[in-house]
Amino acid sequence: MKHIGWIIALLIGCLSGTQAKTNGFFFTHSNRSVRVEVEVRHNVVLIPVRINGSFEMNFILDTGVRTTILTEPLLANFLNLDSLRTIKVRGLGEREPMDAHLASSVSMTLPGGIEGRNLNLLILPEGMVSYSEMFGKPVHGIIGHDLFERFAIEINYQREFVRFWDPFRLPNMKRWESLPIVLRRGKPYVEATLIDSEGTEITENWLMDTGASMAISLFEDDLNLPQPHIDAFLGQGLSGNVYGKLGRCDALRLGSFEMEGVIAGYPEPEALGLSQTGEVWYGNIGAQVISRFRVLFDYPHRRVYIRKTSELNREFDYNVSGLEFLSQGTDYDTYIISYVRPDSPAEDAGLRVNDEILGLNGLPVLGRPIDELYGSLSRREGRAISLKIRRGDEVLRKRFVLISEI
Repeated sequence: MKHIGWIIALLIGCLSGTQAKTNGFFFTHSNRSVRVEVEVRHNVVLIPVRINGSFEMNFILDTGVRTTILTEPLLANFLNLDSLRTIKVRGLGEREPMDAHLASSVSMTLPGGIEGRNLNLLILPEGMVSYSEMFGKPVHGIIGHDLFERFAIEINYQREFVRFWDPFRLPNMKRWESLPIVLRRGKPYVEATLIDSEGTEITENWLMDTGASMAISLFEDDLNLPQPHIDAFLGQGLSGNVYGKLGRCDALRLGSFEMEGVIAGYPEPEALGLSQTGEVWYGNIGAQVISRFRVLFDYPHRRVYIRKTSELNREFDYNVSGLEFLSQGTDYDTYIISYVRPDSPAEDAGLRVNDEILGLNGLPVLGRPIDELYGSLSRREGRAISLKIRRGDEVLRKRFVLISEI
């Protein structure tokens, strides 16, 4: 699940020229800033949003999307939406572009006196993607540029809050490092240097993608893969599953900070669909890097500010077991294996897709959050894992030892 990342809905230019003129978001009072409590799962921020006066819904805060997206289309019937029109959308994954609906003149509110008027809302077709199963709780959509264009937005991952600032009334930022960003199609790009496994330094503009839980992803076709590397499931995009390679690079340098042993994903080119949209970039810096800092995005002034935390030098990890699973059921407390990496410890132990996980290391999984389960499967090599599973009418026990392959 550390790969949920850049799987999160990079809508690649499909809405160019479709945006109606909007009033956008604003403070309802003369605030300098508003603090909103959020939840962080898989390094990704979930923020509460109401649409047209609805109940409070969980939206992913994602710098990688331009138009706000409703990923649970059945809710559209209860949101009093109008002015719907059909457009084609394509995201990361294997499927061809699909029909979706675009609603205009939508109102949205966030806690603390943040309101948006005359906004667009993209409504995905049923069955295209479900982030609720990945996060283990209801997740209803994705919000990005609509917020970032109007405020300077500070994200504190450790204390789990987001502060919205009036961009012209920021506090003293002398203790923060300021980096220039370039906005392309409403997305922030920052210069950073990757030091690959052969020691070669590659300085490029990278998309800073808060909706990507992975550390970094690289999209060029002719890259030298790290040695060793492994085949991996990199996540689920809007257009299906994304597969590729996973490897460890020497370091990533962002501003004056250098992080060693960064895990990089290399998706298969056919899953990207970038050639169909004309939007091409080198790669993403995801939330496994961004969350090591306090970060403040200031789109109006084309800056991003970063300030290191105690997480800066933590070792980069990945799912050593080779298992991916989804949370299903009314309370998202049924865990079904959705992928088993070839030649992984899990495959060697005989685990299969669609096995239901009942217990982990002698304890039932019922009631345990999905992050906790993934944490147990992403630890350093040498730890013994015991899984109790249901396969059809059988209850089986499988054991394996975590082995780091990269």
